[in-house]
Amino acid sequence: MSSPALVAALSAAIAASVAGCAKEIHDPIAAEVDFRDPKSVTASIFYAAGHGRSEHLAGLCDPTGAADVNTRRICATHPGAPDWDSFRRAFARARLNGEPRVSGDHARIDFLFGPEGDDSETMELVRRDGRWYLSSF
Repeated sequence: MSSPALVAALSAAIAASVAGCAKEIHDPIAAEVDFRDPKSVTASIFYAAGHGRSEHLAGLCDPTGAADVNTRRICATHPGAPDWDSFRRAFARARLNGEPRVSGDHARIDFLFGPEGDDSETMELVRRDGRWYLSSF
């Protein structure tokens, strides 16, 4: 192997090795919500917006009714609601932007959202009877 080819091969191997060390944030975007995982609960909002499916949204909010107004609007939206189109524009390109920070029965998770998917926000969740629910953002 020639010297330039060897350097290129070694550079590629090092880059692949370093990339493998980078912490990847997995967005558990799926039709099923895993209420044991605050990432799944938050990412289910993104699923609803991206796929136009709202069946599960009503069950995401704190069942005690303690969720803030913005979070309650997410849980109440559905196709045909006045804010459905703006909800979809805001969350269809959303993605997690960090791991949950859990303290007891409270969690905070950063995410990016907005029409371009580059607006920063934090979702707060609360755990009730072992299940995570949206609380505020």
